[in-house]
Amino acid sequence: MPKARTDLDLWMNEALASPDTNELSLSVPLHVLFGEAVDVARFHKSYWKPEVKDGKVVRRGLEMAASKKKNGNALTAKTGEEILSLQRAGVEAGTLYLLAVDPKKASPFERGQVVLDEITATLEWLFDDGVEDANDARLTKLGQAHAGDPATADALALALDDYAALAAPHREAMDGLGGFDVAMLDEAKELAAALRARPTESAGLGEKAREALILRNKVIGLLNARMATVRAAARFVFRDRPDIVREVTSAYGRRRRAESARRAKKKADAPLPLVSPI
Repeated sequence: MPKARTDLDLWMNEALASPDTNELSLSVPLHVLFGEAVDVARFHKSYWKPEVKDGKVVRRGLEMAASKKKNGNALTAKTGEEILSLQRAGVEAGTLYLLAVDPKKASPFERGQVVLDEITATLEWLFDDGVEDANDARLTKLGQAHAGDPATADALALALDDYAALAAPHREAMDGLGGFDVAMLDEAKELAAALRARPTESAGLGEKAREALILRNKVIGLLNARMATVRAAARFVFRDRPDIVREVTSAYGRRRRAESARRAKKKADAPLPLVSPI
């Protein structure tokens, strides 16, 4: 009995033939992208057809922006289904890659994300003392500088270095605060160096793992491109309905921007220090 074809089987040829780079550069973590893919596909299904009442269009539909050009990223009635299929294919390709990787040669990327989150959370708690000072300003500046970081090794390495440097003078105060392990400050520097020592994520991988990684990245590239197509079409078609456009934008990206704006406002609203009369 022949093996049933999976979503990865369906997309493999197109993915491998795609001209996209073998490296993966995303503006959101991979698990977030997979989750948002479902939301974008649902949006496509809900808003594909215009809403008509008494023969009059009362709400436009995405089909009004459908491209007549026949290419992989053209917006069609099937784009939503393709997004779901590519999401499943991406998950499958990711699993195959992880199974092919030698644990001893695994990338420090995931550990780096954990350490960065721990340092950031502890600094935010430490500095949140009701007084706006230089520490708050530095933390705000770092948050703004890294708000739009892509999910790449170089970006993570820079963030680890920056936050570890900000935390360095506060080692004693951070040690044990909320369960924080101060050894992470040293680990952050080691992880940053390790990330930079690998010019590509595939460095040091075996041939099988490298091929699996390339396939995963290319499948995710197809997924990301179709999601971008739907979002771009939504911004155009519903340009007079920001409430609808909001439904398809990245919630993760909105939270990052909102946090950056919140910190900036907090800094701007801080009372100026009193100046002693001469």
